[in-house]
Amino acid sequence: MNTLIEKYKKNSNFRLAVQLLFILVLSRVVMLIMVPVYNGIMGTNRSFSFLMNEWDAKRYQFMVDNGYTFPLDTDPQANWAFFPMYVIVCQFVKLLTFWKADTYWVGMFVSNVCIYIAAYFGIKWLRDRYEINNGTQPDINNNYGILLGILMFMAPYSFYCASVYTEAMFIMFIVLFFYFSQKKQWLIAGLMSAFASATRIVGCTLVFALIIELYLDYKNKNTVIDSKKAGIWQNVRDFVVHFIKTPKEILSVMLCPLGTFIYMTFLRFFCGDVWAFMHVQIAWREDSYFPVIGVMWKACTGQIEPRYTYMGWFCIAAFAVYAYMIYRKYYSMAFFGIIALLVPLTSHVMSTCRFIIGSFVIFIGAYDLMTAGGREYLELKNEKKIIAIDSIVLITFFALELFLLFLWYNSDCWLM
Repeated sequence: MNTLIEKYKKNSNFRLAVQLLFILVLSRVVMLIMVPVYNGIMGTNRSFSFLMNEWDAKRYQFMVDNGYTFPLDTDPQANWAFFPMYVIVCQFVKLLTFWKADTYWVGMFVSNVCIYIAAYFGIKWLRDRYEINNGTQPDINNNYGILLGILMFMAPYSFYCASVYTEAMFIMFIVLFFYFSQKKQWLIAGLMSAFASATRIVGCTLVFALIIELYLDYKNKNTVIDSKKAGIWQNVRDFVVHFIKTPKEILSVMLCPLGTFIYMTFLRFFCGDVWAFMHVQIAWREDSYFPVIGVMWKACTGQIEPRYTYMGWFCIAAFAVYAYMIYRKYYSMAFFGIIALLVPLTSHVMSTCRFIIGSFVIFIGAYDLMTAGGREYLELKNEKKIIAIDSIVLITFFALELFLLFLWYNSDCWLM
């Protein structure tokens, strides 16, 4: 016992792992407590696993048990729309239990492990970034970065990362992508992007984030490049020449969409259509709007359902956060967030709140607003005021998460 205490005091990585585990367990205990609260208010007697896994979770549960299938006359929504990485991992975990464990609990276990790993490496990324920018390590004894873990476990819409949805796994691969990119381990970063693209289609768009990271790394190493003298296009041209001459970087970029290409190959042999995951989307929605601009205009002006008006303005807020992140020089993350949001907005605003949270980078924007960036803007130097404001924001976030969790348990359409 004393050995563990000493390790906790001296080993920052072990201390971070323990702290995050405590926060994760606490957040999930709250979700458990909300089950009898919901049942008492609604007069039901539903289980935790039932309430936590609505809509698409049921499809993932079916896929883990049965694999990909053809659509039925009674259900035209073919499961080809769902990418395979999460299903494969859940199947492997269930195999370890000799197919005895309940599929919902297997999926929730996988999701919670993924979001835990994501939070751990997300904070490691923050601490490494601080050291790179400031030339010194952050005060880890003051739990630097732990706020990010709190946001990832307890912020609004974070309950998706505890259910049988792909959000937690997708976030994990995104975090690992940026973690290894910051360490200049491009091949591993490309591999993480490949896994992300096998989890959700927008994982492919990490290729743009990787190119930005490669460009910034090249520019920082080649100090002779002066954008004021040479101009941006000269810099880009020099980078392109360098990139073409560097096979390792080319391979890293080519790895990014590999997961999606493998899935498309599978679909070619399974149903004869490499674009089946896209074509089947018509079974979910038949609305047709002008991509992005038309979608946002219809939503934000209240021309479609009120829930979509809310989601439209939620997207506006997300774009504002991404713009702020560009200002704060989180270039690759911001552009990935923007592109990842533009993809679903080509058809509808449905589920965009989940997609925004599931792209991870919004957590970094929120974290920066609550710490360095927000304090600089508000010129906050008094530690008591900082703690008070952060506490108010966290309490507000937590209250919203409880409200949304209740709606989730109630299968409310505002979360679709």
